[in-house]
Amino acid sequence: MKRLHRSLLIDREPRAVFALISDPERASDFFVGLTRWEPRSRRRRGLGARFKVLMRVGSIEAGGLVRVTGWRPDEVIEWESEAGITQRGRWSIRPATGGTELHLEIEFELEGPGSRLVEAIAGRMVGRNMTATMLAVRRLLEFEGRPARPRASAKSKAKAKAAR
Repeated sequence: MKRLHRSLLIDREPRAVFALISDPERASDFFVGLTRWEPRSRRRRGLGARFKVLMRVGSIEAGGLVRVTGWRPDEVIEWESEAGITQRGRWSIRPATGGTELHLEIEFELEGPGSRLVEAIAGRMVGRNMTATMLAVRRLLEFEGRPARPRASAKSKAKAKAAR
């Protein structure tokens, strides 16, 4: 079994981080490498929600059917495979000084001849996708998710300088 972990500090509160990563409509906005994220149950969020998930790994799409097995708002989302590649994953969120610590863990296992070698190669690609995913979450929350500050005009800058 190949185990991968990535973590990152995000300058936003846990509630905002959870709101983004738990929204199935936004998964393709930040989860790098996903080629398919389709609901397969009436439930779209929370415990028991099911999705067909495929990720580009080299020249193939790999994945299968996953079910959400753990759900604690603003803390944890866990999933595991029901069909396809044997996998499980976990998003975990922890309050931290300066924002929120976000963790992404993915485990997968391939079967058949040469599976350990293929796991090692695939693991490098999935790991890169995970790193890019974490950076995309940060970008969306820290830079694109906040309203832009109005720029001060030359006149207002001069007025502020004169007031000092």
